[in-house]
Amino acid sequence: MKTKQLLVFILLLTANTLFAQKGIKGLVKDANSGETLPFVTVKAIEKASNKPFGVFTNNNGTYELKLKEGKYDVIFSFIGYQNDTIKNISITQGGKWRSLSTTSLSTATHNIGDVNVIAKRSTVQATIEKKSYNTKDFETAKGGTAVDILNKLPSVDLDADGNVSVRGTTDFMVYLNGKPTQMDPSVLLGQIAGDAIKSIDVITIPTAKYDAQGKGGIINIETNKGTTDGFSITANGLIGGSPWGNLTDKYSGYELNDNRYSTGVNASFTKDKFSIYGGLFYNKKNVNGNRSGDARLLQKDGSYYHMVAQGERPEWYEYYTAQLGADYSFTDKTTLSASYFYGNRNDGRSAFYVYDTFYADENKKDIAGIDRNEKWIYNPNTDNRYGQFHSSDLHLAHKFSATSKIDIDLLYEYSALSRELDNRNYDFNKPLDQVETKTDHFKQTDDTPLHAYRASIDYEKQFDNKSQLTVGFQPQWMSIAGTFSYDTLNVNTQKWGDYSSLENGVDMNRGIYAFYADYRGDIGAFSYVLGLRAEYMDQQMKIDNPDYFNIFDRKTDDQYNTQKLDWFPSLHLNYSLSENNSISASASRRINRPALKDMAPFLYRRHYEVYVVGDPTLEPEYLNNLEVQYGWKGSNVSINLTGFYRGTDNAVFRVNTVYEEENVLIRSYTNSGNTQSLGAELNSSINMGRFGDLFLGGSLYNYKVEGNIFGYKESNQSTNWSFKGNLNLNITKTIKWSSDFNVKSATVTAQGQNELYYQANTALVYKPTKLKGWDFSVRALDILSSNITGLSTRAYDTNGVQIFYQDTEYRRNGPILELRASYSLNKIFKKSKTDSAFGKSQF
Repeated sequence: MKTKQLLVFILLLTANTLFAQKGIKGLVKDANSGETLPFVTVKAIEKASNKPFGVFTNNNGTYELKLKEGKYDVIFSFIGYQNDTIKNISITQGGKWRSLSTTSLSTATHNIGDVNVIAKRSTVQATIEKKSYNTKDFETAKGGTAVDILNKLPSVDLDADGNVSVRGTTDFMVYLNGKPTQMDPSVLLGQIAGDAIKSIDVITIPTAKYDAQGKGGIINIETNKGTTDGFSITANGLIGGSPWGNLTDKYSGYELNDNRYSTGVNASFTKDKFSIYGGLFYNKKNVNGNRSGDARLLQKDGSYYHMVAQGERPEWYEYYTAQLGADYSFTDKTTLSASYFYGNRNDGRSAFYVYDTFYADENKKDIAGIDRNEKWIYNPNTDNRYGQFHSSDLHLAHKFSATSKIDIDLLYEYSALSRELDNRNYDFNKPLDQVETKTDHFKQTDDTPLHAYRASIDYEKQFDNKSQLTVGFQPQWMSIAGTFSYDTLNVNTQKWGDYSSLENGVDMNRGIYAFYADYRGDIGAFSYVLGLRAEYMDQQMKIDNPDYFNIFDRKTDDQYNTQKLDWFPSLHLNYSLSENNSISASASRRINRPALKDMAPFLYRRHYEVYVVGDPTLEPEYLNNLEVQYGWKGSNVSINLTGFYRGTDNAVFRVNTVYEEENVLIRSYTNSGNTQSLGAELNSSINMGRFGDLFLGGSLYNYKVEGNIFGYKESNQSTNWSFKGNLNLNITKTIKWSSDFNVKSATVTAQGQNELYYQANTALVYKPTKLKGWDFSVRALDILSSNITGLSTRAYDTNGVQIFYQDTEYRRNGPILELRASYSLNKIFKKSKTDSAFGKSQF
């Protein structure tokens, strides 16, 4: 078998000598900025038959269009830009590829009365495989991180804990400049400077070339690089807050504020065959907020134990990041690239809650014969997460010919991850409104360093009929060895001791060996991509303490091993109804392997009423995706409508139940059911030229959750919707006003519901003509003071009796004011050889 595979691969490598090498290739750029333009339509019209042949430019603005012998007119078109045409290109028999000079497209201009309207690039571009968003249009996210930008997109949301989700799921992969990463998506995205991002690709149904991991698909972040010979640098700084909302917590003395600071610098240098780029970024953000909660737990005597909480809940986020990369082209066919990323992150939150605890009926009224036993408790706690992240990548690209190439990539990641929780309980004197004697003090810490390696060999071959085959081998290995300690304070002796029965350690090794093949081609106006991916997982997880704490009625063990081969087919179809209309369909099967943080049997006391523990028996989820898209492009308008279905089998739910020994809620994760989403998503861009632009997006879908949770069959569904918009208006030549909004409906969960959420932001941007390269902005975030997240959770026993109910609301302060300044310098080198002025049209 191995001999046959090797023979096939050798044949693919040498197959380019069997095919004619002819056609056109080149590069397309923006005439004003010099930036490369992806998704430009390159259409060659054969003069003899008037038959069209077409292709799109890739992410780097380059294209290769296979053509047979004949004469052609080549037309370059892109929404918001003037078309450009090169006439009478001759492709001769036995001839080789024609390298056309760089095509520079100028923005389209339309006359409305006495006003010239200049169009611009659309906010979103859709292709057969993905949607790509132009990040420059989101003014209120500048100075922030990738998370701030993603939260503006219609298919992406941000929850109360800062977790990013795609169409309702946090399980997706992040690619950085086309390279996969092993870091937690929300952690990595929070460390990438928004000003360093060129575009964001949302790939909900990836082709077989991409990892099959992640229910939500893939988010690819493209960062800025040098594109023209010369030196460029951008620097920015931001300061903000809401001093009118600052306060001091009266019980802890903690100073609550929304102060935030960020600064960053990005630079690139390109000269001939060499390019180097890098950036530094610092961001610190405080979030002033509070929480109210109401929980009740059913008792054996029929009463309820109530825990009514209220208190301040400040959060903080602080990141340091550095990125460095370089590209060197040895020849026109061989390029070597290297990059390094470093991140240092601290996320944390404190909670200063006062609990009113008592026994009563469901409506909090006294029950005859049952002592109310009301107690007031003060529970201050702090949860800090720390991480240092190192990622290095080496990439070699070689073209054997204009129709075949190979890419070899090596990636190494190291992450030092740790967590510290400090949880205390005090008696609280309600009549005097003061904190009294400490009754409990707990500390939990973990240390989980991660090592990850990845290699990939991808070979691509184009054939005479313009079809293309891509095959590859992509092995990866990940190792995490973690320890967990649980310490308690004896409040009488003031001595700390280990809670040894809850302490533990884990050692997980996961290897995934992937082979794939993608075949794409065109038949007239019809294009397709057929893919098949095979992934073999070999995973071992060892647990130091086999008698670990868990909330499921099952036997515990000290080792869990998984070896499994899975197949993941994919299909993408596209039909061009006309030059401006297309319809496409895509389908795939994917997998979501659980993260160690959800599997490690570490018991965290988050605060007085809730404990959290992992489940090492978690298994992968499997899902089937289907999408149908319609795209239309006008002179200044583009619309993309997507219908989608996602069904998840063996779904992992975050489940809640009652820990009767301590009368608290306890949650974990388990495979307990299935979910389905069926609906549609809309993206639309309206370019108003010099007046500005408008982006609108939204979704409407039915969401259904079914599962067996602790013996009770859950069946919940809701009609979910979201609506997002981003408006940029040019007030004058130097002043621009920007505003965006986000509305997200309520949705069911496995055991409850999340409430409706909405928020709006606005910004005023000033780019003075006398200070070239500078721009200044003032922004107001959460202008409606609506940053409120509400959620409810409940659980039933096997008889359908509700054993607990919890209602929680998080309120974050607003509005928040930010001031930002940035400077950009682009020094372009003049080349000794000028571009052809007349030969281009005569070529």
